Amino acid sequence: MDRTRQKHTRREAEPQSQGSPEGGETAQPPKVRRMAESKIQTPPYGGAKPYSRRPANAVPRLSPWQERAVRAVAVVTLAYWTYYIAWRWTSTLNTHALWFSIPLALAETWGLLTAFVMTHSVWRIRHRTPVAPPPGMSVDVFITCYDEPLEVIRRTAVGARSIRYPHKTWLLDDGRRDEVRSMAEALGVGYLTRPTNEHAKAGNLNNALKHTDGGYILQLDADHVPLPHMLDRLLGFFAEDPGLGFVQSPQDFYNTDGFTYDVSETGQRIWEEQRLFFGVIQPGKDRINGTFFCGSCAVIRRAALDGIGGFSTHSITEDIETSMKLHAAGWRSAFYGESLAYGLAAGSAVAFHTQHLRWGQGAMQVLRKYNPLTLPGLTLAQRVSYFGSLTAYVGGLQKLVYYAAPIVFFLTGTLPIKALNAEFLARFLPFLVLSIAMGEALGRGRSRTMVAERYHMVKFWTYTKAVLSILRNKPLTFKVTPKGPGHVPFATYAPHVTLMALSVAAVAWATLASRFGWMGYGGQGWGSTAFRTNALWLVVNFAFAAQVVRLSLRVRQQRADHRFRDRFPVTARVRGMGGKLRPSLGIAEDLNPGGMAFRLGTELAEGTAVKLTLPLSTRSVEVRGTVLHCERVETAGTRVFRCGVRFDAMPVNARDAIELHCTQHAVPSEQSQYHIGSPLLVRTLEWMRNVRRDPRRRVRLPARVALRGREQTSPATREHAATLEELSRNGARLVMSHPVSPGTPITFRVPGTKIQRSGRVVFSHAIETPIGVRFSVGVERDRPSRPAPSTERSVTRAAHRAGGAVPIARLFAVRRGAAGATAMPLEPARTDEARGSGARKTSNG
Repeated sequence: MDRTRQKHTRREAEPQSQGSPEGGETAQPPKVRRMAESKIQTPPYGGAKPYSRRPANAVPRLSPWQERAVRAVAVVTLAYWTYYIAWRWTSTLNTHALWFSIPLALAETWGLLTAFVMTHSVWRIRHRTPVAPPPGMSVDVFITCYDEPLEVIRRTAVGARSIRYPHKTWLLDDGRRDEVRSMAEALGVGYLTRPTNEHAKAGNLNNALKHTDGGYILQLDADHVPLPHMLDRLLGFFAEDPGLGFVQSPQDFYNTDGFTYDVSETGQRIWEEQRLFFGVIQPGKDRINGTFFCGSCAVIRRAALDGIGGFSTHSITEDIETSMKLHAAGWRSAFYGESLAYGLAAGSAVAFHTQHLRWGQGAMQVLRKYNPLTLPGLTLAQRVSYFGSLTAYVGGLQKLVYYAAPIVFFLTGTLPIKALNAEFLARFLPFLVLSIAMGEALGRGRSRTMVAERYHMVKFWTYTKAVLSILRNKPLTFKVTPKGPGHVPFATYAPHVTLMALSVAAVAWATLASRFGWMGYGGQGWGSTAFRTNALWLVVNFAFAAQVVRLSLRVRQQRADHRFRDRFPVTARVRGMGGKLRPSLGIAEDLNPGGMAFRLGTELAEGTAVKLTLPLSTRSVEVRGTVLHCERVETAGTRVFRCGVRFDAMPVNARDAIELHCTQHAVPSEQSQYHIGSPLLVRTLEWMRNVRRDPRRRVRLPARVALRGREQTSPATREHAATLEELSRNGARLVMSHPVSPGTPITFRVPGTKIQRSGRVVFSHAIETPIGVRFSVGVERDRPSRPAPSTERSVTRAAHRAGGAVPIARLFAVRRGAAGATAMPLEPARTDEARGSGARKTSNG
């Protein structure tokens, strides 16, 4: 076989592996000290508290009584659900329309079956504490690639190369591209290829196993960039348990504008389609030794793979197939819930459906080849767990029946039950409420019913096609999830448009048919319960389908490479008159090695050459570029300019510094500031509590910050650059590069605008990431001294006795103070204006 294997240098010295040359381990692993659980230990940065809205470990931890409440809700719901299904089969079937009645009853019964399996999987969830790995564990990091953009592969390779624990990094190129080979040589990482693409990704991995010797394999997809402490978190589990075959961590993503995300900027909440799976289901499976390998972000013991003949190749989903074989062979699995790598979520509807169709078809292949209910070696709990995971795609057929039911009624006049009356609704409505409550409870804050239903609508036709593929014996091909920009063809959302069109046509037909007596609907048309109930059902389905069409058309990747959202002060220098460089303070909005966008108070003409100083978390970087566009935008009542810059060629070390800052600092920093989930009742109470009397406005502009008092240590530290994130009538929030002690007097201004305020620091929170830290600083505006009411009256009486007028500014200040309002001190610009006005009055007087 013609293969290419390039030598590469290691970032750190590689210790010798403990064990046999084949990668085996010693029988008695050394004891290791325990690390702090999940949450990064934040040093005392000047009294700043850690900012941990989104925990490092995304597995929810509820109190014992809350867990008991979750299980109680599940038991009550399952008991009532069982009664409801039994009643449906024995008392409600329409014997005159079994062709319609039985499919609907089967769909509801399937829902009960999946509810039992879900409850079994997440009855309890396991929380694991990472263990520090001993030195000397030999690790190979495999990055599988095929036709992904070079920028995506390079980003992952740079991140993998910077992993702290000693290791070897390999690019496994199934695309056999010379540019990938050259890139591997330039980065100093290994390169492996093969002459064919037999067995797709699994074959690529097995080929790499033949030419490497690490005792452990960290598997990464081409788009998943690891954090530097990834191996430090995962390897220790193998030292604790010699029988552990693999440990899986969550697959998290950095393109939060992707198709699978629902982000609320106002509520600072983030939801992703796989959050329930990685936050609750996988930890629940871990309790029964049922966690399965997800194809990326996992470390696997080579000895375990050797024992089953390598990665399994009988389906296009090698991950879950390999997991089943490992479990059947007696190896154990583990799941650790901290996000340790960030990849590219499906950026468009096309990528989403390509990915999920492959997963569904692969699951059907695995069911044919390795039925978990009969595969030798699995425990009963593992059989139930795998059966539930592999048959989850049948939910597409179930949803198809639900979506079609009201349309069939309006078109044919046939009800799937004997009568849609008060007796039926009295049983159905409690079932509906309980099922929603159970989903929210078992999700432990990671489930959002309405958003989840929208994505059920997205997937129903793709899942239906996947399930029907079990009837075909035709070989399936492995299709890589598309990366980069692309169009969204009509076929992507055609099923949802069809559903909408049929809904409208069915209602129109039923209205006319009942009005003119063309069909007998068994009621008074729109005056009947059947019409009203099915119409409501149809409206809900239509609304979800319309949202899916809108989402499919709106969410698509426009850029060739992702821009990472990050806000930090930048200094822009352009040449003014006389050839001198004029510095301006701006605020970055997004960034990648190809360019960035930033805001500043000065307009830059298109084509202007600019020199930028970027204070990154890795180091300060100087870059040059060209302004591509500059547009005026309105922010917090003031006009600023948003400029887009394309970078010129830069040194490799500067490019790598930007890559690492973006993936290992900007992404964790951004996502740490979102809530990832909370129970429905808690979300409602938080919404009510957050309705502010004094609403904050998003500003996100550069600010010059001056500290007074003891914090002002020297002239060099009198003024700092910061990001003004939020502004309100009573305060503000800044993000700074250093902590400020609460109580410190502070003044800040936004260059090029009239925004200038003074106040005192009320809190300082550290936003820590694996390679840097910033500080969220809350400022309360200065409050004017509040005179007693008697003082106000005496001033007024004295003025009247003297026949003069009370100064308006003084009365204004006194009355606002008496009313309990708090006003910012006069800004310098306003003070000068007032003084000028007073001077004019004096001269005119």
